[in-house]
Amino acid sequence: MKKFPVVILLLITLPLVMAQNIEKVAVSVYPDGYVKVTEVIVPPNYSVVVNVPLLSSNVTGLSVFDQNDKPLLFEKNGSALTVYLLNSTTQFNVTYFTASLTTKTGEIWNLSYNFPYPVTVKLPPGAIVVALSAVPLTITSDSITMPPGNQSVSYILPPPTTTPEKTSTSSTSQLPSPSQTKTTPSTQTNSTTAPTLTSTPQTPSKTPVTISNTSQPASGKNYAPLFGVLAVVGISVGAFLFKKRSKSQKTNLPVSREELLAKLENLGLTDDEINALLYVYDHGGKARQADVRRALGIPKTTAWRMFKRLEEKGLVRVYKRGKENWVELIFT
Repeated sequence: MKKFPVVILLLITLPLVMAQNIEKVAVSVYPDGYVKVTEVIVPPNYSVVVNVPLLSSNVTGLSVFDQNDKPLLFEKNGSALTVYLLNSTTQFNVTYFTASLTTKTGEIWNLSYNFPYPVTVKLPPGAIVVALSAVPLTITSDSITMPPGNQSVSYILPPPTTTPEKTSTSSTSQLPSPSQTKTTPSTQTNSTTAPTLTSTPQTPSKTPVTISNTSQPASGKNYAPLFGVLAVVGISVGAFLFKKRSKSQKTNLPVSREELLAKLENLGLTDDEINALLYVYDHGGKARQADVRRALGIPKTTAWRMFKRLEEKGLVRVYKRGKENWVELIFT
């Protein structure tokens, strides 16, 4: 009679210990070092519980969907995932994000992991591979499939493109006007290529002055000097109030900007993360996430992942105010 509980226990645990067929493991690396992992699993027939290994135990955004994009129940225990299947499940995808697979030394990034299945790695656009731990199984135009085991891929990223210089050159090409072709010989002989660029905006700036003089007989009075004085006074008062307000905000913060910068440099943060935290500090310790993103010139998804990492490290608090996300520094 004691054999029956043992047989029932074996039948219950059998689907769990059976090896699942991992059909594909894809790793997409972002320029900031964040990694998106997608595992495609074909479970054994008649299995209701399947164990899935993960590339890292420190993951975020974990989700499991079957072949019909229906969510499945799961439990995470370290770097292992237990997925509870439905009767109709023939395939399911496991997706998660992690920042623990990449490290940076100088200009060289390194992706390292230990996994019992082949992994297809897709590096950021323009990345140059400088070292591989093993001979790849396959190489395509945008991915490398590494064999199972303890593997690493070292690469460097190209320098960022200088888009602001292109916009400045295009704007200067629209400045020349017919009046610029009538320059006197003295201005041509006394100016070099650099002064000619600074002199081009002066011709349009003189045009409104001549127009205001022509309109003077119609009104009989010239109010341009009065408006100029009021504008100067208004700008000066506004700048004084803004400086006073920003100064008062900074004095309320518990640490100085220099102390915060020295602390951040010892935490191994990226340049974008340090600049984002300094931007929030300069705006009184809290700022809209959209403003920080626009100031740094980074995409929306990259900014979301960056602030997610900073929040996990206990450096900021991300909260909702209305329909916008706000970021607030945490001083410890």
